[in-house]
Amino acid sequence: MFDTRAIELFLGALYETLFLVFGTGFFVLFIGLMLGFLLFASEPGSLFKERFWVKIFHRVLSTVNDIARSIPFIILLILLIPFTRALVGTMLGAKAALPALIISASPFFARVVHMALRDVSKDTIEALESMGSPLWTTVIIIFKEALSTLVSGFTLTLVTLVGFMSAAAVIGAGGLAYLAYEYGKFGNNYPLMYLSIVTILFIVFIIQITGDWIARKLDHRSKS
Repeated sequence: MFDTRAIELFLGALYETLFLVFGTGFFVLFIGLMLGFLLFASEPGSLFKERFWVKIFHRVLSTVNDIARSIPFIILLILLIPFTRALVGTMLGAKAALPALIISASPFFARVVHMALRDVSKDTIEALESMGSPLWTTVIIIFKEALSTLVSGFTLTLVTLVGFMSAAAVIGAGGLAYLAYEYGKFGNNYPLMYLSIVTILFIVFIIQITGDWIARKLDHRSKS
């Protein structure tokens, strides 16, 4: 059950899983922070002046983000088949799952960022503005105040990505979920299937406890 071939398959699937989670996470972190900040900064009473075009921009961006966030991942995966084939040349393997994972998770994290920044005390922002603080300095302080919540939100996003990867396994996206699906349903190698499932749970556990630990360390409220 655990011959050389099975071990090679397991290690390859483990690498694909880590590549998908953290490779996707890198892009989602950048895109989500940018979109979330724009959602926060353009809403009424926030950083940008209340101009008509800012209100339109916020409404359009918020609507598009919510629509993208509400599309089920498996449906998005199917919708993106032509785009994915044109981009990476195939619909099979770990690289083929990247576009759908990024497009699906980025709006989710963007909303998390938006809510985290909104939770920053308005008194802090007003005090900075009254002291004539430059916009860039204000932005840095807002992100610093929201850092603990942002880390918790990003941890949740990484865990969600693992779930998305499991859904992508049914179309051959690779990773441990695909290995468990293939060798559990078709290969009758149940020890390999269970090992893959336990490893997925272990990865989720490590991500969660690490993210929670970092968030607690960054939360200044817990030290008061």
